[in-house]
Amino acid sequence: MKLPWFRAYTEMVDDEKLKLLAFEDRWHFMALLCIKGQGLLDKDEAPALKLRKVAVKMGLDVRTLDEVARRLEEVGLIVRETLQPVKWDDRQMRSDADPTAADRKRRQRERLKAAPATPEPEDTDMSRVTVTEVTRTEVDTDTDKEEEKTVGELVAVGAPARTPAAAAPAKPSRGSTVPSDFAPDQTAVGIAAGTGVDLQAELANFLDHHAARGTVFKDWQAGFRTGLRNAVKFGQQRGQGAGAQRGQQGQHRYAAAAATIYEGVNL
Repeated sequence: MKLPWFRAYTEMVDDEKLKLLAFEDRWHFMALLCIKGQGLLDKDEAPALKLRKVAVKMGLDVRTLDEVARRLEEVGLIVRETLQPVKWDDRQMRSDADPTAADRKRRQRERLKAAPATPEPEDTDMSRVTVTEVTRTEVDTDTDKEEEKTVGELVAVGAPARTPAAAAPAKPSRGSTVPSDFAPDQTAVGIAAGTGVDLQAELANFLDHHAARGTVFKDWQAGFRTGLRNAVKFGQQRGQGAGAQRGQQGQHRYAAAAATIYEGVNL
């Protein structure tokens, strides 16, 4: 899907993944989003050739581009092998690339404007029936369908009101994947401060681990707090110190220890 523009959200300024990057890598990420919108990443061509084209667009050599991709993948923003942004389809709408959407919307407004107004029914002694016309317009911009329905309802004056059927109980939520704006609450900050855990390092590990697995939680704050406590237990079992030492060793040990720390988080 080629787009002349793409959707960017104001929450980006508070996104923890972007904050973990240097300023130049934040620009590299935005450049990859632009290249994705141009359709280059979706072309059916040899991966090596595509990589060279992306490097030229970004003003980098191929080796430097691969290093940039590695850093962006570490914080869960792209897939390194394909350079594809994570969750692109969840953030962009197919209707944004539909050249006929604006014209279809204009025709719909013209039809509504030209439709004659429905006269109000007269209430006389000979007739005690009120006719109410309800016009509903449904527009589905994603499936390019438009429907107009007119429903005539006859309501007898003085007739007993019908008791509405009881609403079906809502199904319990299955939870959601990790929010893009997730940030630790004050309780988690207190746990980290009290135990000497490197909060930012554990947050990055936690987000990357569950983003890669597609984990679904009902309560992400509770999941992160549990992950912090597991990190403390794991560090004690390994005889590791806290504070600065954990921050320096966090990235190196995480590949082997992530499952031990976070697999127990199941909310």
